[in-house]
Amino acid sequence: MSYSSLAQFSEDIFSQDPKDLISRWINTEEPHAFKSSEAYNAFRDRIAEDWPNNEMIAIAGSGNWRYSLNPKKNFSEFHKGSDIDVVVISQEYFERTWQELRATHKKLWIRWNFGERAAVMRTGQNVYCGFASPKYIPESSNAFRFEFLRKCNSYSTQVIEHREVNLMFFKSAEDTVDYYLRGVRLAKGKL
Repeated sequence: MSYSSLAQFSEDIFSQDPKDLISRWINTEEPHAFKSSEAYNAFRDRIAEDWPNNEMIAIAGSGNWRYSLNPKKNFSEFHKGSDIDVVVISQEYFERTWQELRATHKKLWIRWNFGERAAVMRTGQNVYCGFASPKYIPESSNAFRFEFLRKCNSYSTQVIEHREVNLMFFKSAEDTVDYYLRGVRLAKGKL
């Protein structure tokens, strides 16, 4: 769902039930970053080839609803430097990522310094909230991480003007809504 103005975006944030709003955004067939629903469907189909065991693949963030929910970005409009946030709802891929993170944690914890341990703990909080990304596996030689990043790079095509793709695995639709709910609440407090 693309907005025609920041005023319209702000009005929806203030007047709509946040969970209903997020569900509507995630389920749109015409996100802002795509010229047509056909281009969007082709983009999602390409991702589904790599991650077939999913409940849903959707675009989120400013690539979907045009404006950033991040108050630190001053609700900036989607632009040439913006990335594409991809939501993949899949308990299987979420669990796989969690298992890879745990295995790395067990293997390397003793060698990490305080900063590295703190970063892993923040990633653990994300897992607790129901989302994970293999790019946060703190071992560059990890095969799953490497393959994930290779696939994400392959999605950065002309269709999205070669923008960076940030893909996250969510355990459930509820966890997806909860993740973006925080952003809506923060935005509402700053508008």
